[in-house]
Amino acid sequence: MKRITILAMLFAFISMGAIAQVKEKHHESHNIKENIDTEAHAMMYADKVTTRLNLSLEQKEKIQEAQMKRLQHEKEMMAEMMHDTGEMGEMKKKKMHAYEDEFMADMKNILTPAQYQKWLTMHEREKKMHY
Repeated sequence: MKRITILAMLFAFISMGAIAQVKEKHHESHNIKENIDTEAHAMMYADKVTTRLNLSLEQKEKIQEAQMKRLQHEKEMMAEMMHDTGEMGEMKKKKMHAYEDEFMADMKNILTPAQYQKWLTMHEREKKMHY
């Protein structure tokens, strides 16, 4: 009887270790995938804007950087929401609006005035679709 109990405890202990390793590997691969997805998303966004607005290569690269920064801010905000830092909802809204204003300013600096006006129309349409 003692042998059965000891074997059951040993089996449970080994199983828990194996599950922990699998979860850790999954978490690591998820972080890597997130970074790749963020980069891929920024590249696709830059490609789309480049095609629609006929941008130069330099503009495309700058837009990709601005989009990466924007996505990183979004990721940070999501992490804060998941871990609820206790920050009031109004403060979070102000922070999100500040990030959006920063992105808009980046786009205004990258694009010509005509391109920016076209982009604004495109951006507003996309915001309505997503929100």
